[in-house]
Amino acid sequence: MAQMVEMRLAKLLTILFFVGSQAVGQNLDSLNHVASQKDTSAVKANNLLYNHYINSDPKKALDYTLKALDLALKLNYKKGIAASYNNIGVFYKNHGVIDKAMNYHLQSLQLNKEINNTKGIAYSLNNIGTIYSLKGRPKEALNYFLQSYWLLDSLKDEKNMVGALNNLGNTYLAMGEDYRAIGFYKKALKIYDKIDHSEFDPYANIGNAYFKREEYKRAQQYYELSMETSNERKDVLGQAYALHNLSAISSKLGNKKEALRQELDALALAQSMINKPLLKDIHLALAKLYYEAGDLENAYDNRVLYDAYKDDIINEASNKKLSELELTFQMLEKEKQLAILKKENEVNKLKVSNTKTYVIITIMGVIILLGGLLIIISLKRGNKLSLLDPRWKVHR
Repeated sequence: MAQMVEMRLAKLLTILFFVGSQAVGQNLDSLNHVASQKDTSAVKANNLLYNHYINSDPKKALDYTLKALDLALKLNYKKGIAASYNNIGVFYKNHGVIDKAMNYHLQSLQLNKEINNTKGIAYSLNNIGTIYSLKGRPKEALNYFLQSYWLLDSLKDEKNMVGALNNLGNTYLAMGEDYRAIGFYKKALKIYDKIDHSEFDPYANIGNAYFKREEYKRAQQYYELSMETSNERKDVLGQAYALHNLSAISSKLGNKKEALRQELDALALAQSMINKPLLKDIHLALAKLYYEAGDLENAYDNRVLYDAYKDDIINEASNKKLSELELTFQMLEKEKQLAILKKENEVNKLKVSNTKTYVIITIMGVIILLGGLLIIISLKRGNKLSLLDPRWKVHR
């Protein structure tokens, strides 16, 4: 269980609680229609479609945000450019190209600062903090997470404040400051009770923190709350994780029969979701529980299943890595095209600027020339009038 807690904590530290755009709430057909236009609304629509596909179809998501970036660069739409840079940073982060991800998030931050986009700044700061977490530099991560939280607090953005507080809790937990972590988790809970519960469960985090401290009774209370929340959301996978965690508590407290029952219930739910990482952990826990109960046959069977899922996950991870490398290569090739486009845009803007300057100088020259001609004509007319004036006399 301790190994599982550490694994889940590491996973939590890699999760971005936002990616810099609103969730896709519009009809996909409508969004695709808008995305085909050639104005700023198309930039926004393509970036929203990126958010919709980033977890299910990363390649499709990447195509959308690159299309958004291409159009935003042509329009010199800095807010759209910043959002696309942010999305590309998330893509690179998801594929393990951490330094590239950092570069894009820093560019996004700079652009958001230039246009004074406070929410965009908060998103960029959070994402930079996440990169530092992945680099194993929690102190730097903490600095960025705190800045992000303060901005979100000033905006009263409660939904993302919960995520920011969760990130702060995870960071302090990684630094070994358990009680400070718990303090941030509980602060998140106060806001969590006021917002939509469909996307986030902070109870498991608090349970994990108390489990790490070997305060099993307290951990149990929060795992039970996690179970209740999962039931409310009809989140089958969340229920399976909660039961798996509760089984570990029951085992620690000496109630082996209850631990076995909970683990078997967790197994049934995990099988219905075909969640291999969780199935692997459950079979290992069952192997230990059956072994302790003297049921060597079931212990052996579950150990074999644990090894099978472990090998299967490793093979899947290898295949996924190859796929990710291919996507990353495509992205790097696209970057070259984007760099050329960006340079062309700068040259075009310079040409436009030079053309405007030339036109202005030409107009000013014409005005000066006309002014000079008018003065000359005026002077000549003045001389003629003076000669015709009867008061004009020649003195000898």
